[in-house]
Amino acid sequence: MPQRITEMPDDKAALVKMGIGASGAVFYGLTLNEWVALATLVYLAMQIGLLLPKYWKLITTWVKERQQ
Repeated sequence: MPQRITEMPDDKAALVKMGIGASGAVFYGLTLNEWVALATLVYLAMQIGLLLPKYWKLITTWVKERQQ
């Protein structure tokens, strides 16, 4: 008696193809692209926060030297 091959619905086939890693990237309803964008914005904010005091000090010392 030959075995009968049943077709898998498209949704289940897509989930199997995605695998655990890709489906795990959809965490809190965000896709991987959105996570990368969020991480980039956080990194940008941190860089601005670290560089602003440095440039503020540089500008204020330059202004003080010009006034003398």
